[in-house]
Amino acid sequence: MTGLAEGVATRVAMKFYTDADITPGVAEVSASDPGASGAQVLRRVSSGLTLSKDTYQSAEVREDRQIADFRHGVKRVQGSISGELSPLTYEQLFEASLRGTWAAAITADQTDFTSVSADASASKFIFSAGNPVSKGFRVGMGIRFSDLLDADNNGKTFVITGFGGTSNREVSVVPAPDTMTDDASFALTSVGRSLIIPATNHVKRKVAVEHYLADKDIALLFTECRVGGFNVQLPPTGMATVDFEMMGRDMETYEDSAAPFFTSPTAPTTTGILASVNGLLRVSGETVGIVTGLNIQHQMELTGDPVIGSNLLPDILAGRSNISGQMTAFFEDLDLIDDFRNESQIEILAFLTTTNAADAPAMTFFLPRVKLGGSDLPAEGEGAQVITLPFQALRYEAVAAATGGIENTTIQIWDSQVVS
Repeated sequence: MTGLAEGVATRVAMKFYTDADITPGVAEVSASDPGASGAQVLRRVSSGLTLSKDTYQSAEVREDRQIADFRHGVKRVQGSISGELSPLTYEQLFEASLRGTWAAAITADQTDFTSVSADASASKFIFSAGNPVSKGFRVGMGIRFSDLLDADNNGKTFVITGFGGTSNREVSVVPAPDTMTDDASFALTSVGRSLIIPATNHVKRKVAVEHYLADKDIALLFTECRVGGFNVQLPPTGMATVDFEMMGRDMETYEDSAAPFFTSPTAPTTTGILASVNGLLRVSGETVGIVTGLNIQHQMELTGDPVIGSNLLPDILAGRSNISGQMTAFFEDLDLIDDFRNESQIEILAFLTTTNAADAPAMTFFLPRVKLGGSDLPAEGEGAQVITLPFQALRYEAVAAATGGIENTTIQIWDSQVVS
């Protein structure tokens, strides 16, 4: 093929390995694992994965004043995959980054809670018996009713914002439900799945990522990659975005009849892209309408140290999870400044939807325990004054797990479209 390769003709696909371990000094045989079938085409804005090598230049001092030797050392793949955030699309990458597993769906009905009523002004559902937290429902999770006599409360996605009352039977939600009296015949399900950083039994994963330059019939396969942190950006206008950091061991190349490596990968997802104007942001239990930007960053350093006798990294190790970020908001009152001054603990819940429809695909990012690290309010310009609020997320600590419907974790992600 003649001409230059075009970015729009490049397909990015990935597949996770069956065996998540990395063997020192030995490369995985790609034909066996991950194997050529069963990959997933990944939606992206860019993929910056590249192969690099340590290099060594001779320091020998010679009469001819020239450098006579230069060597290659250990190999490593580094870079990030960037995209516009949409439900389901990055399900596996979020899972690999947090080293957890998407939770199973929860179902309930009148045999669990006897009956349910709703109060629009209080924005809550009230059960007459049972305990929804014990059943597995959590803050930040989406739920959906069916078979209610009040048809307006059927089929909508309600996001849980808190629990109260006897045995957590008062379930606060957004959006507000229709007011209704006790209904003793209904079905209730959690929508999608939720994901946390687990307290124990963290799951290691490794993935292969392929760049297939279709117009040149050339493929670059980045092998044995681990997923590090991510960075979610939520601007006031425009699309939400996400970046995932990666480190891998090597790159393989394929061309002509051998390209691409991944055969018949699954088509990319088709869910809509999330935008901050669709959804809402809650801080300390109150819906906030003055925030002009939010970013949530998961920092998890990936390291691989060279060893003698091999140009492959012996392993790729992950450090601790550090969740931090920043909010910017129009200045309205002293609440957020006082939260910083008093070192108060707050919570942040971002609920993002693809459209304004009641059952639109959606995601939430819930940080149950946050401390602000600043409250910068410069006096500048003639318009609304903007305050900048960096924050540090911390592990939620409770006497028992899921006290008040909150897991003992730093972050919980809920995705309405994850089903397995």
